[in-house]
Amino acid sequence: MANGAGGSITPFFTIWTAPRATIRRIVDSDPTRNVIALAAIGPAVGALAGQWSKALGNNANLSVLWPIWVAASVAIQAALGVLFLFISGAVFKWSGSLLGGVASRVEVRAAIAWSQVPAIAAGIVLLIALLLGVPMPTPHAAPGTLPQIDPAFYKVMAVEGVLGFWGFIVSLKCMGEVHRFSAWRALAAILIPPLIALVAIGFVVFVVGRLTGHH
Repeated sequence: MANGAGGSITPFFTIWTAPRATIRRIVDSDPTRNVIALAAIGPAVGALAGQWSKALGNNANLSVLWPIWVAASVAIQAALGVLFLFISGAVFKWSGSLLGGVASRVEVRAAIAWSQVPAIAAGIVLLIALLLGVPMPTPHAAPGTLPQIDPAFYKVMAVEGVLGFWGFIVSLKCMGEVHRFSAWRALAAILIPPLIALVAIGFVVFVVGRLTGHH
């Protein structure tokens, strides 16, 4: 199926400009296609960029085991990305259903994974910038002076910010589409779990404070 969303590289491009139509074609054809890979690639690229950044700032003290540590870090982050996909898929399926959403867990996982494409692009941009030598270390400044930061750093961070913002918009569109409601309701569905967690933590802290206050 040359032009189908599930059978070519087309959705990797259309997810940027038509996220609702793209994710609808994906879940209607094969909602599992590329989902695991996308969930793993983003964290893996981020881990690789992070390790490379540390190496650039501390290249004189790198251990001979550093390549093994990098490979392990990338593998662990990739596995955690897949684990997070399944956990968040169950959580956002539940929170979406509270607002009238109809998506299954596999459809929610597809929405989460495919909406990571901009984040993956951001990670690749950062990794390329590091490989090209754009300095990303914590700025150092002499006493009484302002930190000196390479202008290229700001450019890369601007690109990262734009990609991050657009990735968030794409995630709302994708989540809304699989649940068959608006992006605004998708935002509410995404906010419900952390708000419940905050209330629960606040309640526990309050109860513990009250109990310990009596002693």
